[in-house]
Amino acid sequence: MTEKIRPVEVKRMMALGTQVMVDHPQHPFNGCMGRVVGRRGGRTADDTWILVYFASKMRSYLVPESILSTQPGNSETRNPDPADG
Repeated sequence: MTEKIRPVEVKRMMALGTQVMVDHPQHPFNGCMGRVVGRRGGRTADDTWILVYFASKMRSYLVPESILSTQPGNSETRNPDPADG
């Protein structure tokens, strides 16, 4: 007897340090850019709370992953090693 294997849905994961933008017209931070600093559990079955640091507000806030869009940016550390030249 053979079992059919269902394909597993691949959920998008925002890595730490990813630059993101709030992309929902009714959210108070719409258009604000920030960096992912953590994940804080499920909001719904298919959505996760993401902890985002907004430099313009000098604070981090929990934002649903579904209203964030990734932005091209430098995900490396802010203070490079001066010994690297």
